[in-house]
Amino acid sequence: MLQGTVTVVIPVYNGQRFIRRAVDSILKQTYPVTQIIVVDDGSKDATCSIVESEYSDQVILLRQQNGGPAKARNAGLRIAIGEFIAFLDADDWWEPEKIATQVKVLREHPTAVGNYTGLRVMSDEGAHLIDLKPVDHTTLWPTLRWCNPGVPPSSVLLRRAVLEELGGGFNERQLGSEDWNLWFRLITKGPFCVCPEPLTDYRSSAGGLSGDANHMYNDFMKMLDDTLLGDMTGLQRSLWRRRIISYQAFKACLTARAAGDKKTEREYMKKSLLQWPSPFWASERFRFFAVTLLRT
Repeated sequence: MLQGTVTVVIPVYNGQRFIRRAVDSILKQTYPVTQIIVVDDGSKDATCSIVESEYSDQVILLRQQNGGPAKARNAGLRIAIGEFIAFLDADDWWEPEKIATQVKVLREHPTAVGNYTGLRVMSDEGAHLIDLKPVDHTTLWPTLRWCNPGVPPSSVLLRRAVLEELGGGFNERQLGSEDWNLWFRLITKGPFCVCPEPLTDYRSSAGGLSGDANHMYNDFMKMLDDTLLGDMTGLQRSLWRRRIISYQAFKACLTARAAGDKKTEREYMKKSLLQWPSPFWASERFRFFAVTLLRT
């Protein structure tokens, strides 16, 4: 591990539409990236041939059977040499100053475990929709106890030493909330810092696993007891368990509404209220539920 070096890991599955833009955005960084690792997660399209024919001198290509983004990112981590680790989902890309800005900020905050940026939200076709400010890093804890407040992997730069201290990267049992799981474990080791500039171009898509309310809720449940509640016992654990389930049922309700699934929306609304009926916890739930009731 050489001081100041950066490794970027790109997990990709059937990404022939996007992979060039992602890799090119790394090659255009004003801060040189030492190592680019593309991990093909069992693609059935031309992803591998594009990487091999156009980037063979600049990119390490790993191939694995389809196992999900967590497994793919971990495969890249195992051969990473950089002091800093960045992840770039294949359908996202970066502004040229992204890595330079993040390295500078991390050097100014030596106790920080990682850094994340603001987002330029893009349509599926690549059109700029809106800029999103990053969540205030001072509120990241304890918010991570009950949700991932909008920190996608493509926006993050981490210290490799802290990942090694954790004993690994992403939880491979998870297919959707694996980033939230890792951020929660990292923040127990130290704070995050933030770059407010929208330096990550984040592609918003209505499809995929993140648009499936049942999948995302069930995936969150895999980390609830062992990770989110792992440091709690007794009554405190019981109360927080109900609060967290209530909030994640609310998030599933939002996802179902966006998908036009009214039946699932109502089911998760009921679950949220049964778990925590008080309006003094996550009061935004009740404004949302009022709209749901009026619609139905």
